[in-house]
Amino acid sequence: PMEFDLPDLGCSTFAAHTPEGDAVFGRNFDMYYSPALFVKTAPSNGYRSISMVNLAYIGFGEDKLPTGLLDSFFCLAAPYVPLDGVNEKGVAVGVLLIDTEPTNQQTEKVDITTTTAIRMILDQAATVEEALTLLGEYDMHASANSCYHFQIADASGRAVVVEYIGDTMNVVESPRATNFLLTPGDWDFGTGQDRFETLTAAMEAAEGILAEEEAMDLLEAVSQQLQPEKRSSTQWSCVYNQSRGTVFIAMGMDYDHLYQFSIWD
Repeated sequence: PMEFDLPDLGCSTFAAHTPEGDAVFGRNFDMYYSPALFVKTAPSNGYRSISMVNLAYIGFGEDKLPTGLLDSFFCLAAPYVPLDGVNEKGVAVGVLLIDTEPTNQQTEKVDITTTTAIRMILDQAATVEEALTLLGEYDMHASANSCYHFQIADASGRAVVVEYIGDTMNVVESPRATNFLLTPGDWDFGTGQDRFETLTAAMEAAEGILAEEEAMDLLEAVSQQLQPEKRSSTQWSCVYNQSRGTVFIAMGMDYDHLYQFSIWD
């Protein structure tokens, strides 16, 4: 068990295609300082995947990093707290904060948490439809006593946002998301409408076609600079190529220096 607070987050996600026809998924993770870990998994009974983890969620921070053997041991929990990623079938997922009551479904289904749901999707879902079926089999209990929604996209180009209002799981067809609800009747609840408008304008102008470099440029356009009144800023930006199983990562808004990884390396 761990306790941590969440500041005013400002994450952004979107799904698009490259001129060559590859499906791509863009993701900004905005929070206070977040020591990040890039995680690759290859389960014997599931799909290979790559994902990003905020190590603050398992007890690390600016003054405590996994540099020693004992500290590194706790990183074994990292596969169970991913915040975004893609699997070998091309299913990409990201989670975004919604400033409302914590999700706490109470039916007769087995319980699951936000980050373990992402792990399940990456391990077991080959399409958006399969991801939705999996989520529908569980009662969602939000990690960190907060509320979230998921953006999920697959290699075919389908992209949805999954939201929880009360005990109801809602699915909205949308190629982008920020930090407000998209379910009809709750459209303006939350924050990030300005970033959503920026994403919408850019994607509509490009007709949903973005080269990976252009996708990273769009993430830069909706990135969050550190401001005195806010502790939150963009910690990482990822452009996942769902068709190729690769990712470009910019850490700390350093868009001039990108890391590149592959599921298959």
